[in-house]
This record gives sequence, structure tokens and C-alpha cells, in this order.
Amino acid sequence: MGRASRAAQKVPPVSVALARPERTVFASEAKRRGLGLSTTIRTLAFERINELREQRQRERAMDWQMERLRELIERIHADGFQETSQSEIDAIFAEAEELDRSASTASA
Repeated sequence: MGRASRAAQKVPPVSVALARPERTVFASEAKRRGLGLSTTIRTLAFERINELREQRQRERAMDWQMERLRELIERIHADGFQETSQSEIDAIFAEAEELDRSASTASA
């Protein structure tokens, strides 16, 4: 880790020209944060990059979910919407409870 990390830290700084209004905004934010101007600009840049990455991730997740929803809707339209009666649901739960009771008495 020694040489590679030292070499990576020795990159030349990036210089950005700021108009007075932008510099004033950054300077007041630096003061609010208790940081130097360059550190504040770097921190704000990283914060914004992370916000953009998270936004893209949420957008990808939303796209994926919407695609799954579209597929479900198409399947419902093709196959119809199948309903289950309350008695069928009750029977499924009753069977599961019976299996659970049988397993409990068998292990006791």
C-alpha cells in the first residue's frame, strides 16, 4: 500500500477559476463548516458526486421495478386475474398449522 498510495496522493491539484459571487458562496460555506476553501470545494464536489450516484441507482431500481410491474400487468391481461376465495386461504393456513403441530408432537 505504501508506494502506490503515496504516488496516488502526489497528483497535481486542480485549479478552478471562480467569479467573485461563486467564491463568496464557497467561502461562506467553508466558514460555516470550519474548513478551508479548497477543502470545502473538494468536499462539496464529492458530496454531489455521491448524490448523483445514489440518484442514478434509485433511477435504475425504479426502472427495474417498473419493468417487473409491466410484465405482471401483461401476464394479468394475458392470463386473467385469478382470485382466491377466503376459504381456500383458510384451508392453506389450516394445513400449515396442522403440519406445524404434527412436527412439534413428533419431536417431543
